[in-house]
Amino acid sequence: MLFWFAGTVELALGNIFKFFFPDSWYIKGLGFVFGLPLVFFFGAFLESLTFRSLFNNLKELVIKIPVVKSVYTTIRDFSSLFSSKNKGKFKQVVLVKVPPGTVQQIGFITLSDFEDVLHTFIADDQIAVYLPFSNQVGGGITVIMSRENVTEIDMSVEDALRFIATAGVVGDVNDDKKNR
Repeated sequence: MLFWFAGTVELALGNIFKFFFPDSWYIKGLGFVFGLPLVFFFGAFLESLTFRSLFNNLKELVIKIPVVKSVYTTIRDFSSLFSSKNKGKFKQVVLVKVPPGTVQQIGFITLSDFEDVLHTFIADDQIAVYLPFSNQVGGGITVIMSRENVTEIDMSVEDALRFIATAGVVGDVNDDKKNR
């Protein structure tokens, strides 16, 4: 894959170089060498205030479209749960007792203190728990439940998500590193 990418960059940028300069100036690999600063400057542009203001203006236009707004904001909010900037949105991995009481499901505490949230229907001993679906990426339900129906477990969010997505087939990533 890496060789294919380097070859493609060499072909594309090498041809651009040959278009502007004589063929005798071209050395094999020059397209790839010109590609490195190009990637650097493109990345710098993406981090610039100019690009951010353009992106924010485009985002404001997109949000005005009713159906697109719903899809975009849902995907944006869900992906922000896993971004490094918002570390800790899933506060704790828990086992939730599912009726009739003998079954348990892995979930994530999303809110344990409702003082900042103005919902009068939520009691003081209740928490919000997100219960993801294993067959649907991003799918799940959030339930408000009593703390007594939840047991905190010592498992990272990443390991819990992997466990859920693979129906328990894939174990702890650290076990793989130990076996090498």
